[in-house]
Amino acid sequence: MSPKSAKPDRYTTSTRPSSSSSFLTTTTTINHTISSSMSPINIFSLPSRAGPTTSLRDEIEAGLAGRSEPIVPGNRTEDRRWSFKRNIPTVVLYDEQGLKLYDRITSDAPEYYLFPDEMNLLKTHGPAIARAMGFPGRDEKDQDQDEEQEEERDHDRHPQKPWKPARWGDAAVGKWNNGVNGEEGLGGGWQRGWDVVELGAGALRKTAYLLTALSSALPSRPSNADSLPPPITYHPLDLSRPELHRVLGEMDEAFGQKFKGKIDCIGLHGDYDGGLQFIREGRLASLRNSFRGRSTLFNNNSAINDESSPDFVARIDKALGNSPPLSPNSTAIVTPGPEVSPLPSGITDDMSRCSMTDESGTWSPVEDSESLAPIPPRAASPIFNSDRPLHLVFLGSSIGNFSRETAAPFLKSLPLRKGDSLLLGLDGRPVPGEAGNKKVTLAYNDPAGHTRAFEEHGWEVVRKELGLENDPGVEFVGRYNDLLGRHEAYFRSKGRQTLHLPNKNVDVTLEEGELLNIEWSYKYSLLEALELFEQADLRVVDSWKAPDSEYRLWLLERPYVHFSASSSTLLSNTDNPAIMDNFKGVPKWEEWLELWKLWDHITLDMIPPSMLHKKPIDLRHICLFYLGHIPTFLDIHLTRMTNGSHTEPEHFKDIFERGIDPDVDDPTKIHSHSEVPVEEADWPALDEILAFRDRVRQRLRGIYNQINDGQLTMSRHIGRVLFMTFEHEAMHAETLLYMLFQAPFTLPPTAVAKPQWEVLAKRWEAEATPKEVISLSGGTVVMGHDDLEEEDKAFPDKNGWADHEFGWDNENPKIEVEVKPFKVDSLPVSNGEYRAFLESIDVKLTAKIAPASWVEVDGVWHVRTLYGPVAFEHAAKWPLMASKNELDAFARSKGGRLPTEAELRFLWTTPEGPRPAGVAANVGFKNWHLIPPANTVRDHSGAILHGHNGGVWEWTDTPFAGYEGYVGSEIYPGYSADFFDGKHYVVLGGSFTTISSIAQRPSFRNWYQANYRFAFIGGRVAYDV
Repeated sequence: MSPKSAKPDRYTTSTRPSSSSSFLTTTTTINHTISSSMSPINIFSLPSRAGPTTSLRDEIEAGLAGRSEPIVPGNRTEDRRWSFKRNIPTVVLYDEQGLKLYDRITSDAPEYYLFPDEMNLLKTHGPAIARAMGFPGRDEKDQDQDEEQEEERDHDRHPQKPWKPARWGDAAVGKWNNGVNGEEGLGGGWQRGWDVVELGAGALRKTAYLLTALSSALPSRPSNADSLPPPITYHPLDLSRPELHRVLGEMDEAFGQKFKGKIDCIGLHGDYDGGLQFIREGRLASLRNSFRGRSTLFNNNSAINDESSPDFVARIDKALGNSPPLSPNSTAIVTPGPEVSPLPSGITDDMSRCSMTDESGTWSPVEDSESLAPIPPRAASPIFNSDRPLHLVFLGSSIGNFSRETAAPFLKSLPLRKGDSLLLGLDGRPVPGEAGNKKVTLAYNDPAGHTRAFEEHGWEVVRKELGLENDPGVEFVGRYNDLLGRHEAYFRSKGRQTLHLPNKNVDVTLEEGELLNIEWSYKYSLLEALELFEQADLRVVDSWKAPDSEYRLWLLERPYVHFSASSSTLLSNTDNPAIMDNFKGVPKWEEWLELWKLWDHITLDMIPPSMLHKKPIDLRHICLFYLGHIPTFLDIHLTRMTNGSHTEPEHFKDIFERGIDPDVDDPTKIHSHSEVPVEEADWPALDEILAFRDRVRQRLRGIYNQINDGQLTMSRHIGRVLFMTFEHEAMHAETLLYMLFQAPFTLPPTAVAKPQWEVLAKRWEAEATPKEVISLSGGTVVMGHDDLEEEDKAFPDKNGWADHEFGWDNENPKIEVEVKPFKVDSLPVSNGEYRAFLESIDVKLTAKIAPASWVEVDGVWHVRTLYGPVAFEHAAKWPLMASKNELDAFARSKGGRLPTEAELRFLWTTPEGPRPAGVAANVGFKNWHLIPPANTVRDHSGAILHGHNGGVWEWTDTPFAGYEGYVGSEIYPGYSADFFDGKHYVVLGGSFTTISSIAQRPSFRNWYQANYRFAFIGGRVAYDV
């Protein structure tokens, strides 16, 4: 990233500067001279980071020294003309004059579409973005009333400084006692507040639209608002102090009165790594607290507030309120808490660094620092304890200045917790072809020459640093590399010239026409963007696309739980037993922790205590049973695996070992199962079950430790037991969720941002894809895999089975099936289609007739969600969730049928077919609700973006039975065979609540009775040829 913290909308070199710049710990208060009534400008210089510093001259010389072999940006013949051996650090572009030239690009070069497109998105969609971020918003009546009250207060009190509260030091400040929802208590969410940190000072014209939207989405003004600080604190983070001065001064002048009492501002002077580490350590709260009651001091033009005193450091530590480290035996180690830990310190690489102390004696990008003793460095805290949401803003497609290899690690390093968000501007690859290439080329080399002037000014900085005189100079050239999806900017030497490098005391020769790379900007196709977010462990909350370009604003969050199809994207954890990394199918310790966070969220946050002894579905047990069943099942199989003793209380195995799946037509017909208490008083207490759960989790932790320490030999049998118990719990999480789906008293999930249905529905309507009929010529499809359980005995240790894929008994063996030609719908049956079908046959909707996924509210039909009923029009394009019988009837009305197991598998292998666990698929808790399905397309990178079905399993017309050569499980007898009854049918794929490792395993098979109405299953229509 550019050491300037990346000027929005432009480029940088291919790698990012490290965090080792030396920053002074200074809080500077400077009164702008534009208006005597203005607030002081508060800029806090971030603590220095450990490590060597490098001067700007050193950076330039390192780039000019170059490498022995040229870099060719591509593999085509034309790419060879753009090869280079040397580069110039991007920071040379961003001195004070460079920033002025850059502003001319954004204001006077209409070809530079990134800036106006992003600004218009913020202007048009600002209110929707604010609501999606979690700002509560108000209706128009409340806003009008607040404005009238504000005008009355202005008449009754002496003038206050814009951007500052009336009484900053009041005792009410900082009493965040109103809970995570922020709406209780006297101050409500107003008192808890929000932090907004923009990476790069940005541009006033764009940022103002966002801040205006956020301030308008605040909750109603509380009665004690005058005694509270402004609820929003805006922190622009930038490496250029003059840029911070300019932005904050202009913001104060233009919007001070508008944001008064709503938004406060403290600039952060430093680079990305320093700012993000400051956030990880919880110091934003300390910084806010340190300013309380100091408005008089801030009015002093020459005031420099020394925040490096021991007293200030002590206040920081006290404000953080970090809990002591967990003891090795703490149950918190195996029972995850409610808060997601931010990731460790930022990435490092070999990129150039920019020093704050200018060793060359010429220009430095940061000026007028006051030299004060820095805050002593302290270790990063694994969790910064605050219920105050943090919203990071990274605009201008600045992430495009990272290489594709470093972009995801940087985004993954952002300290986002549950409830936080990232608003990311990202330019897309243009439409393939000459027109798209020309659009990007003109954006970065406008006809009026504003970009050329900006770029070539950088060579003037090089001249000054190296003391060059009478050199031939360079000219700016650039191109859009459509193969790599990036614009590339270069200096081209105007003549053969020899440059002396003073610090290295060597000469380098540039040949006439030689290229020096200075910056580039990557563009992301939709597929590339989704892959970037997956690798960065980010979930898409919503996105907004510019109407005349591929520019998008993405609102992202760190998911509370993350089930990636690739375990390499899991959060790093020093407790991970390294030996477990060697086995493909065995869950790693981090995966257990993710699963337990999910399970505990469902069972403890979504089920009210009053519901524990109720049955949301008559065909299943009470909710409390499942809380006991999961740890009991795990304990039983760990006991058998180790030939050990059951965890106490041992009698739990008699109550909780096996659940029920009775015959829908005759519930008295049921397979072997545990006998459960009849009376509520006879069930174990919740606290007793949870204590048992924690002991079993500790037992599993001990087994992982024993394997890692070599005390327990890792065999394939042990691997299978760990695999089986893990997937068993994951499947029961989905079972419990579709049960809760039917209950009116279920509490909504808080693991991800609450959906804004009306906003999402507008985007879904705009992006809707028409249903097509796909003709397939047939062929051979492979189903199942080879995984015979009895062969585990041949692998008594860790050797010879590291790549083995585990499965359940019905997945074995691998078979080949010939599929005849057939046709099939590209999308599944939707809610809207099924309702139109019922209306076409004059069926009156009742609770018995309508699908169980619909519900009538006050005479109006809605679609069920885990968040409660949603308007039918918002969910009309979602896939219908219904029984096989219901979908059979719809298919027959279309002259079709449901596909067979082999046909559906075959569809999922074709180029035009969807993928049940593709990058766009709605599985693995990406969302806690359905979305409209999508067709397969070829995106602007030329790659295929496979379609998806919206987040449902899919019915087949194949009765559930074992493949030829089926052998039942010895570890879990009856798992499959109990349901080879002709009433159960094969179900394939996965739903929005299916973990990714199950959804992406082609051999996995699920099954349900044809008239079972409650599971998250849809279907598509197939046709005979």
